[in-house]
Amino acid sequence: MQMFRKGAPLVLACILAASCGVNKSIVVADGETVEDGRSTVNGSVRIGSGCYVRGSCRTVNGKITVGQGSAVGGLTTVNGSIAVADEVTVKGDVRTVNGSLVVGSEISVEGGLETVNGSIECGSGAVTGDVSTVNGGISLTGTRVGGTLTTTNGSVDLTAGARVAEDVIVKGKNRLGARKKTIEIRIADGSVVEGDIIVRDSRRQVKVILINGGTVKGTVENAEVVDQD
Repeated sequence: MQMFRKGAPLVLACILAASCGVNKSIVVADGETVEDGRSTVNGSVRIGSGCYVRGSCRTVNGKITVGQGSAVGGLTTVNGSIAVADEVTVKGDVRTVNGSLVVGSEISVEGGLETVNGSIECGSGAVTGDVSTVNGGISLTGTRVGGTLTTTNGSVDLTAGARVAEDVIVKGKNRLGARKKTIEIRIADGSVVEGDIIVRDSRRQVKVILINGGTVKGTVENAEVVDQD
């Protein structure tokens, strides 16, 4: 996560080097095929429905949207949200620093989902990499995650048979004098964490809630477990 924040100037440099738009938004019309990526600095990027974009889409100050049934490369912004519709294939990471990620159902992300200051929501389908945030909740509805799930200050909801192949990790320290906040990790409706749930700081208040067949196959470290079945 820190690498991504430090890499924000690099994202800007790459965009400028690409000789793409700087102060304008970019639109790819429904059904259009684009042989390379699309980049701007101060503007949004909108990919229509049924598009095929072979390269990545990037902006610094703007949001990114991808319409239903499209296939695109990686999606990256610094100050903006990213919204991906149903039945979309992303051949790379979906990343922002200051913004939320909303990913639809029946999707395929051949990479990870990452934000710093924002929430993550994802529907059914597969994310082959990691899912991570610092200041935001994570909600996965039937999503299959091939890597780890990481949060620092946000709660986690796994529902409708969501599956995390590796660990769920809560980072960060319980700093002296900070307001105590309980982080809840809710695993419901047959959802499964294949690995462990690990809270890095034993002084943090974390509660793992198992509902309607939710399961942790590994161990739970430094968290209270509440089985509501």
